[in-house]
Amino acid sequence: MLKSVAILLFLLAAGSAQAQTKAVINRKTKSFTLVANIREDHQIFGYAAPDVHAKKLILFSVFTNDVKDNPYHCPLGAYYQTSDLPAGDDIRFVAASGGFVKLSYAAPSQHATPFYIKQAFVSFE
Repeated sequence: MLKSVAILLFLLAAGSAQAQTKAVINRKTKSFTLVANIREDHQIFGYAAPDVHAKKLILFSVFTNDVKDNPYHCPLGAYYQTSDLPAGDDIRFVAASGGFVKLSYAAPSQHATPFYIKQAFVSFE
């Protein structure tokens, strides 16, 4: 009986878990794309180093309170998805680095800025 209750509780918890949107890195082009889905949460910070305690440089989030007016003061901005980046700006995959992926943010007439996000937030296609 106790085993049945435990299994039922596990199934209820698994069924109510929120899905997490993942960014996609194209293996051929190295492009980084994230498409927001209001039914799936995401809050993905890009850091100056492969460490969650490093300076936050960019944020992708489904939450308006995270994006509107850039409350985290991320120098590269706060966006819902990559299509919201300023025209001409681009993000490319550089390398994998100990649980993080290194990306490069390039804007016209500026040097590219490297940043890192947790590898758990991306999938490679």
